[in-house]
Amino acid sequence: MIRLYNIDHFSLDETFLCGQCFRWEKDSDGTFYGVVGNNAAKMYYYDPKTIYVESSNPDLVYWSHYLNFSNDYNFIEKKLWQDEKLRPCIEKGRGIRILRQDLWETIVSFIISANNNIPRIKKIISALCESYGEKIDFDGKVFYGFPSPEVLSVLTPEDLAPIRAGFRDKYIIDAAQKVVSGEVNLDELPKMSNADAKATLMKIKGVGNKVADCVLLFALGRYKTFPQDVWIKRILLDLYGVEEKDIDRFVENAFGNFGGVAQQYLYYYYAVEKEK
Repeated sequence: MIRLYNIDHFSLDETFLCGQCFRWEKDSDGTFYGVVGNNAAKMYYYDPKTIYVESSNPDLVYWSHYLNFSNDYNFIEKKLWQDEKLRPCIEKGRGIRILRQDLWETIVSFIISANNNIPRIKKIISALCESYGEKIDFDGKVFYGFPSPEVLSVLTPEDLAPIRAGFRDKYIIDAAQKVVSGEVNLDELPKMSNADAKATLMKIKGVGNKVADCVLLFALGRYKTFPQDVWIKRILLDLYGVEEKDIDRFVENAFGNFGGVAQQYLYYYYAVEKEK
């Protein structure tokens, strides 16, 4: 068991339910069960400042990295707090941390997320993993790892039809094939600039600006990146009066290097919490 003490600016609920990840589920007793890559885990509170992690991979460094405990969210909050309109969002979502998710899993997950809602995204990803992922026995339960590019690259859209991903079938396969061929090199992406990494990701069919930005933010830790969907564009228009064509300039001036964190606070407050 891993014990994470003196946890600050972190909430299991807010981090796992804010829309950045899709493989965590909350049990009736408040315990979260999830899978990252091929690692199953459960997380729960011992007290408000201590979290226990039990996992098929009991590596403290691995989970500390995934949960992004190296980032100073007190510093980030101080920078973003200067925006008065953002303050209620920060107060509501103070426990959100942007995870450092598995790169391959994030690419496929956000391809599936396009024009989709969170319950359906979770259902499709779960079906994909159950069909083609590695079986994991953990804590008396059965989980499934995320299928590798090699496994998915040899499939056809007909093979994926049972997971009911629709038009995204061919995009998932294309992503796998481009990774296996080396056209999209997962080892090189973290070393690239934002612009080069984004251009490389957009070689994959079905990866546009928003999906590429989500991968940069949620897998590569590029916190300046500000993914834009219908929700975020509407929020910026209603809250700040910012038109779509002016979003990039506004975000740069308003949020600087922490645009992605601001985006999560805004999305959680206006799109997640108010929809409950």
